Amino acid sequence: MQLTRTWIGRLFWTGAVLTFVGLLACAVLLVLLAVGDSNGATGVWGVFLVAASAWVINFVSLVALLAWRAMQETNSDNTSR
Repeated sequence: MQLTRTWIGRLFWTGAVLTFVGLLACAVLLVLLAVGDSNGATGVWGVFLVAASAWVINFVSLVALLAWRAMQETNSDNTSR
């Protein structure tokens, strides 16, 4: 049970970092587009897409792990009666 809690915390931190990277990539993308560097903007857009994809995978993993933990706690409550 403690191991599950550790992984849930890691997934929350990973989601926070990926959110920060995505927002930073968007800011850099807007600056590059304003300056007129379309090749650099294309590269940063790729970084944003990778961060967004990783964020979605992280979110799905977090939801699955939280659901599994809730089911484990429910099962342990039912067996103790």
